[in-house]
Amino acid sequence: MKYSPRYRLLPATEQREAMDWTRNTVRQTYNHALLEFNQIPEDAGTLRQRVWSVRDTLPTMKNWWPDLKQVYSTVLQKAIERIRDNIDSLGKLKAKGYNVGSLNWKKPREFRSFTYRQSDFELDKKSGPNNRGLLVLKKLKGETREIPIRLHRNLPDHETIKEVTLKKEPTGAWYVSFCIKTDEPEKPAPEDI
Repeated sequence: MKYSPRYRLLPATEQREAMDWTRNTVRQTYNHALLEFNQIPEDAGTLRQRVWSVRDTLPTMKNWWPDLKQVYSTVLQKAIERIRDNIDSLGKLKAKGYNVGSLNWKKPREFRSFTYRQSDFELDKKSGPNNRGLLVLKKLKGETREIPIRLHRNLPDHETIKEVTLKKEPTGAWYVSFCIKTDEPEKPAPEDI
């Protein structure tokens, strides 16, 4: 079972600026990838193949866009793969009878999150006072940063954290969601409820 508990981040001003910079750079990468994706003919392959062909241009994009070198590559790859997820979501809505258009560029206020996956992060639960910890993120504006986190509840038992999504709410508060795989809880007997 996939489970994504959410926790509040407590970044300092400099950390907040680095997260905003990263979010904006990822947004610009998404918009550029969407432009490239829209220029690929539909008969050039499946949706997945067309998105991957855009994703595979990231190394050449880094040559002429040096800011991308300050963001972890899997974060940028995940942002480009959002195009496929968004098109799949539009297709499901269309199948239900909704009028849907096409994907549009994301404005800064519309693009609120970015995702680290695999091994680009580390959660240190033992640093700080009670119910506090540190989230260590690699290549956040080019540097490894330790961001304080409020651990108001324990993470369920899990083998590994699959991915970490950082999200800025409209209020300006930052949150983090940990995507973990955990065992399905046993269903209690009706008489025990």
